[in-house]
Amino acid sequence: ASAAAIQYRCGRFLVAVSLLPAYKDQQSLLELPVRLSFLAALSSALSLPSLSSVLWLAPVVPLHAEAWQPPNPAELKMTTDAAAPPDAPAVYLEIQEATDDRLHMHSVYARIKVLTDKGKSFGDVEIRGYNGRSFAVTDVAARTIHADGTVIPLSGKPLEKILLRQGKDRFLSTVFGLPAVEPGSILEYRYKMRYDDNIVVPPRWNIQQALFVHKAHYHFQPQDGNYIITNAYGDTSSGYAYAGILPNGQVKFERGAYDLDVVNVPPLPDESCMPPISSLSCRLLFYYQFTKNSDEYWKKAGKRWSKEVDHFANPSSGMHAAVDSLTSPADAPEVKLHKLYDAVMKLENTSFTREHTAAENKAEGLRIKTADDIWAQKRGNSTELDRLFLALARAAGFKAYDMIVVNRDTNLMMTDYMDWDQLDDEIAVINLNGKDTWYDAGQRYAEFGKLHWKHTMARGVRQTEGGNTIIDGSAGVSYKDNQVSRVATLGLGEHGELTGNVRISMSGAPALHWRQRALEVDEEALRRDYEQSVRGDFPPGVEVKMDHFIGLTDPDHMLMAVLKVNGSVGSSTGRRILLPASFFASSATSLFPQQKRQNYVDLHYAVSRQDQVTIKLPAGVKVESLPQKGDFGLPQCAGYVTVYGEKDGVYSFVRKFVLAVALYKPEEYPALRDFYMKMGAKDQEQAVLTASGTTAVGAGTNAAGSAP
Repeated sequence: ASAAAIQYRCGRFLVAVSLLPAYKDQQSLLELPVRLSFLAALSSALSLPSLSSVLWLAPVVPLHAEAWQPPNPAELKMTTDAAAPPDAPAVYLEIQEATDDRLHMHSVYARIKVLTDKGKSFGDVEIRGYNGRSFAVTDVAARTIHADGTVIPLSGKPLEKILLRQGKDRFLSTVFGLPAVEPGSILEYRYKMRYDDNIVVPPRWNIQQALFVHKAHYHFQPQDGNYIITNAYGDTSSGYAYAGILPNGQVKFERGAYDLDVVNVPPLPDESCMPPISSLSCRLLFYYQFTKNSDEYWKKAGKRWSKEVDHFANPSSGMHAAVDSLTSPADAPEVKLHKLYDAVMKLENTSFTREHTAAENKAEGLRIKTADDIWAQKRGNSTELDRLFLALARAAGFKAYDMIVVNRDTNLMMTDYMDWDQLDDEIAVINLNGKDTWYDAGQRYAEFGKLHWKHTMARGVRQTEGGNTIIDGSAGVSYKDNQVSRVATLGLGEHGELTGNVRISMSGAPALHWRQRALEVDEEALRRDYEQSVRGDFPPGVEVKMDHFIGLTDPDHMLMAVLKVNGSVGSSTGRRILLPASFFASSATSLFPQQKRQNYVDLHYAVSRQDQVTIKLPAGVKVESLPQKGDFGLPQCAGYVTVYGEKDGVYSFVRKFVLAVALYKPEEYPALRDFYMKMGAKDQEQAVLTASGTTAVGAGTNAAGSAP
C-alpha cells in the first residue's frame, strides 16, 4: 500500500494513483485525451447554452439497467419520430452511462428505435480503443425487438480485435452485431468496461450523438478520500472538475456523486464544411485539477514543457558541429536555415513509417534523450525532428522557439479546460531577418517555411524569451501558398472522340496531402486513389487514367500529376455541337445545398486554382458562340475570372479562382453560398460549335452528357 504509484498508459492517457503517502517520483497524470476544446465564437454557432465551470469535489457509482425494459406499444408502432429530424434513420429512446471509480467500472445501456433501412447500421456496435492489459469489456448483452413484439437475443460472443500493438500493450476493440435488425426494430444493448483497481477514469459524457436522443441519464461516483493523485512534479490533485456544453438539464451533486438528466437532445449538426464538430458538441468532461485557475495552470504547465524542450534542443557542441558540416559561413541567413531544414527533412520520420521500440533502440545502442541522439541515429518521430531542427537553428545563431498547437482538423483549444493533452503537435517559430517565420519539420515533406494546414491559425502554447511561455495562435496561410494548376491539352476527333492529357501541378497543402499519402500506400494504390479523387472533375463520358507523378519526394518543387483522358464530350443537335465551355466540372453548385446555416463554414485553407484548356477542333468545325467572360467575387474573400476564346481551329479556356479567406461566420453564409452558386452556374455554361455537312462530330452522344 505504501509503494509508489502504479501506472497505466492507454495511448496518451496516463493515470497514477497511490495510497497515502504520495511519492515525488510518481509518473505524470496526463489527463484523458479529451477533444472538447472550442473557441467561444464558434460554440455560439450551436445556439445552445454553454457551461464552463469548475466544481471542487470532496474525495468521493453507477446506475445500470441490469434488466431489459419492456417496450411500450407506442414505441413498437413507431415508423417516424416527429421530435427528430424528418429524415432521421433512427433515434435513441434512452441512454444510461455510469462510472464508478470505487468499483473501477463504467457501464453503458442503450435503446435505439430503427426507422429506415439506413438506420439498420446502428445494430453494429464497436467499443473501440482500450488497453487490453488493464481494461476489459464484460457483461455484453443485446437483443432485437421487432415491431410485432418478437424478441431475438444476441447469441455468441462479441469479437475482440487488435487495433495496435505498442510494446507489451495491445489496444483493442470489441465488436458485436444485433441480430435480424430491420426498420421498426428496437435495439437494446448493455455492457461494462472494467479496469484495474489502481486506476481511476473520470468520465466523458458525450451527450450529443449522431442520432436524436429522447432521454439520457449520466452518473459518476468518484474515488473516495483514501486515495490521492499526484503528477510527476509532486503536485497533488485538489479534486475533480468538469467543463463542457449542456443542451438542457443541470448537474446534481448529492451524497458524493454526480448525476445529469437530459431530454430531447438534437443530433450532431450535419452541415458541409464544418469546423471540428467534436469540439463543439454538447458534452461534459470530468478531470483532475492541480491548480486553482486556468492562468496558473497554463503558466505552470507551459514552463515545465518549455524546460523539457530546452533540455532536448540544447545547442550543444554536437549541434554546432552539425551546423558547420551542413552550411557555409558565407550563406545568407535564409539559405543557411533552408539547408538545416533540408537535412532534418531527409531523416526517417517514424511518425510516418513506424515507431521503433525501446528494445530495438537498445539493441542498436541508441538512446533518445536529446537532439544529438536523434541526429546520430538519423531517425525520430515528429516531435523529435521538430526539436532537432530547433536545436540546429539555435546552434546556427537564430532565435528559435518551440510551439505546441492543436490539430485544427480535429480540435479547437479551450484554455478554460485545464488539460495539456488538448495540444497535439509541435512546430518551430524562428526569427529570420527580424521577422517570425514558421516551420513544420515534424511533418514529412512539408515545404520550407510552410505549415501543414491543420497547424495554421491554431492556438497553443509558445516559448518566449527567458524560458517563459504564452498562449498564442500560429500563422495563417495565404492563397499564394496553396496552388493548383490544371492544364489540359486535348484534341476533338471527327466523330466526337476526345483524347489528350492533363497535367495537374500542386504546391502547399494539396501537394503535401498526396506526398504524405504516398508514405501510407504503395504506388499502385496511390495512383488509384488520386485517379478516383479527380474523376468527378471531368465531364460525363470522359475516362481518366492516372499515369504518373513528378516530384513526389521533392517538396522544394511543385508536385505534378500526369493523366491521360479519352472518351466523348458534349452533344449534338443537327449541325450544332454543344461543348462544356469549362471542360473541368465544378462542385460549387453542390457544396452548399442548404439555404440556411447554423455553424461556421471551414474551408480549411486559402487556395488559388487555375485552369487552362485547349481543344484542337477537327476540320470543318468552327465556334459559333461562346459564353460571356466571367468576372466577379466575394469582396476581400474570393474571386473568379473566366475567359473563352478560339483561334486557328483551337478552342481555349482559362479559369482562375482564388479563395483568400477560409473561415466564415453563419451570418456570412448567404453571400458565400451565392458566390459559389454563381460560380457553379458559370462553370456549367456551354460553347456552341458548328459542323459542316460532312462532319459528324458528336454523333452518338446525347444531351444528357452536355453539362459537366
